[in-house]
Amino acid sequence: MKTKTLDRVYRDADKIPDHVKLMAAEELEKLEKVSKLSELGNVEKMKGSKEPYYRLKFNDYRFLLYHDTQTDVIEILSLKHRKDA
Repeated sequence: MKTKTLDRVYRDADKIPDHVKLMAAEELEKLEKVSKLSELGNVEKMKGSKEPYYRLKFNDYRFLLYHDTQTDVIEILSLKHRKDA
């Protein structure tokens, strides 16, 4: 899938340990290689939201994603520790 990363994600990544940055990069590579979000086992649709927001979980961290269904682009909105997400 085509992805678009917001600047905020890079600022979030500056605050996390280097080994977690490597895991995050691997997760994003996987995201770009799939044709549907359902192909990834660690992605869940956010409950209670009418908009197509998703959470990609890895280790103790979470990416917040938005799926623009018209353009079929995944926007990566944030990267947070699970206690802060």
